[in-house]
Amino acid sequence: MKRETDLNVIEGKLREARLDVNACIEVWREIIKTRLSNRIDYAILKGSATKNWESFVDYVPVISDLDIHIGTKKDQPLFPTTRDSFLFAVETTKQMEQMYLNLRPQHAHIPRPQIVIIKNEQEDWLPEKTDSVTSLFGETPYKPLESVENLRSRDLHELQNLSSLLERLPELIIDRIDLEYYRVLRMLCYIVTPSPVRVLSQVHEDPKWLWSLNRTRIIEELRKYGFDQIADAYSCYYLAGWEAFLSDFRDNEAMRKVLTCAYNVLDNCHEALRKLKQFS
Repeated sequence: MKRETDLNVIEGKLREARLDVNACIEVWREIIKTRLSNRIDYAILKGSATKNWESFVDYVPVISDLDIHIGTKKDQPLFPTTRDSFLFAVETTKQMEQMYLNLRPQHAHIPRPQIVIIKNEQEDWLPEKTDSVTSLFGETPYKPLESVENLRSRDLHELQNLSSLLERLPELIIDRIDLEYYRVLRMLCYIVTPSPVRVLSQVHEDPKWLWSLNRTRIIEELRKYGFDQIADAYSCYYLAGWEAFLSDFRDNEAMRKVLTCAYNVLDNCHEALRKLKQFS
């Protein structure tokens, strides 16, 4: 495939992807209501799917996800540990796919859901009333307003974990090829996306506002605060992600590129944290 991806092609695909995501949200709303509601109290949608998309960085099919948080009744597992539960889950994915294809037969992609079961002790994961979330089922629970200091502390803790991850990545990549590259990318997706925001939160006057922004605006804030290397690597990562998607994640060179860009984001964030510590 062409190495310099045509941004006009991406813009067209991004418009189609928004229609795909909107349809998939409605399908999951119905699936949760009809097949899962007897075991859950609420389901909410968070993340990039709820935000405005201004450029190619704001959503990349398959790399970005539908971030669905579910609270189960009395903190029980979503499914009992039985063979019937497994078969029910498999059948649910089939029904979801069929419903989605009926709505979007000319789709650009099938959006990837990421379902997270929220436990009672995970109060920090709940939204505040000021957050932008979409209710899919039940009454959305909210956490008390969090202090800026506590938010910065949580972000700092996550950034400090980057050191051990960066040390492990060479061993994680050395024996990968073809579809195995996607396994590594899948592991990194949920770490790469928030890391630049966590760096910004250490110096920005309004970290909560940062978390409400799409990635186009985050990149603008990174440049305002002098984190140009992180901004460049962040843009590279999402553009490379589009190249990988347009190759159906089967172009090994495209996969190596997106993984390298992911590493660069994390490495630059780790280096920025080290420098911030020097001057704190």
